[in-house]
Amino acid sequence: MSAQPTILVVDDERELADLYAMWVGEDYEVVTAYDGTTALERMSDAIDVVLLDRHMPDITGDRVLEEIRAAGYDCWVIMVTAVDPGLDIVELDIDDYVTKPVTRAQLTRIIENLRVQSRYGGDGRRELESLSNKMESLEDEHAVEELTETESYQRLESELKELSGSLVGDLDDD
Repeated sequence: MSAQPTILVVDDERELADLYAMWVGEDYEVVTAYDGTTALERMSDAIDVVLLDRHMPDITGDRVLEEIRAAGYDCWVIMVTAVDPGLDIVELDIDDYVTKPVTRAQLTRIIENLRVQSRYGGDGRRELESLSNKMESLEDEHAVEELTETESYQRLESELKELSGSLVGDLDDD
């Protein structure tokens, strides 16, 4: 990320997109899109963070995410959506998942955390944080007892433990 990251705010609810843009616009460059098609048109290597709504009428946020990743953009993607997280988020190549309503403090804290991670993001730390955020989002919404019975959650938990172990091992080697 550059000294002042550029954030692409994508939400079909114009008022919300404009509100998020205003909140982050004091500290970051902001590009706004009110639908998935425009988001893909405005996507570029200059974008560091994407705040992405999941349900939009033209192209879903999931599809926009797929297109962003398929095009090879290396940006942080935060789903900011009214859709409660389900086990399907395990498969999404996202860095965080936030359920609306979101506060200014939440949004800025998440972005600042990503900025810190970007400084120390090598060696699998970004993936570790992404897995951890997915697990936290699921546990906030669902009973852990229910989650532990599912294959997706077990896989997520296993990947998190494996990656954590390898990162700790790498630190011990230093």
